[in-house]
Amino acid sequence: MQLITGGTGIVGIHLLHLLTSCGHSVRALVRPGSDRRIVERVFRHYSTDPNELLARITWVEGDLHDMSSLEDAMVGVERVYHAAALVSFDPRELRELRRTNIEGTANVVNAALNAGVSRLCHVSSTASMGRAVAGVPVDESLPWVEDRTTSPYALSKYESELEVQRGIAEGLDAVIANPSVVIGPGSPGRSSMTLAERLHRGTRFHPTGSNGFVDARDVAQALVLLMEQGATGERHLIVGGNHSYAELFGMHATAYGRPPSSRPLWPWVLALAWRFERLRTAITRQRPMITRHTVHSSMGQRAYDSGRIKALGMRFRPVQEAVDNVARFLKAADRPQ
Repeated sequence: MQLITGGTGIVGIHLLHLLTSCGHSVRALVRPGSDRRIVERVFRHYSTDPNELLARITWVEGDLHDMSSLEDAMVGVERVYHAAALVSFDPRELRELRRTNIEGTANVVNAALNAGVSRLCHVSSTASMGRAVAGVPVDESLPWVEDRTTSPYALSKYESELEVQRGIAEGLDAVIANPSVVIGPGSPGRSSMTLAERLHRGTRFHPTGSNGFVDARDVAQALVLLMEQGATGERHLIVGGNHSYAELFGMHATAYGRPPSSRPLWPWVLALAWRFERLRTAITRQRPMITRHTVHSSMGQRAYDSGRIKALGMRFRPVQEAVDNVARFLKAADRPQ
């Protein structure tokens, strides 16, 4: 038996689909009252009759902050994929970032130790990696660096990894995955779907930075590979390709049959925009569309070296395939039911 936390997120849904497609029965932890319809919707995107696969999932209600529910969920479980996390760059969510990503991971680690789980795969992020000099791709060997540009999200993911390493020191067999920006079908308005939905409507502008991107289906495949072959305590970058945002926005334009964005968003424009957005959301109490940290990220030149997991036999789809997959998902949602 295998347990997945975060089963309704982009990574969790694709991991559930992969494991059930391989014939496995899977247990998935969800918070009480969580809407699981997105799981069926994504499964139906990949299969006209997903009921057989969905029947292999046992949903267990619990919470990362309820040790009793975590330990109950892990009874009889040999492997745990910890994919539950909060992705947010809203400074008002600093406390919840720490509570979910750090304290929640600590609880998962403790419950796994208490339950005698054979192996844990922790889903972290490229945000927790060190920094390379200009022109050199980031790899797993670089030391962590924290400064004024470090986002609370990045810090929370780095410290969540420290909890996993603490668990390893206490006898837990665990491996760490560090995906880049994950592109795949998922809940509207969450994670990379926010950007995909915006680009589906079209835009003439793009940030001037670059980043790593990866297909959600490849992330699921990589997690299974790491569970089987990843060395205890090692981190593994999961990056399908490094692209500028101009290139990424062009891929979306191609997928949606729209003209590509042609105007770069210069730093001074974005600097004004995030300050205005901070003022607007302070008044309206809405979630900000951009923040100081998302602006810094979108302007930075980032590239990653995923050679470590490729040495295990991992092969990645082109990022355009990931974008096309999301485009088909969104276009299907636009069609009358």
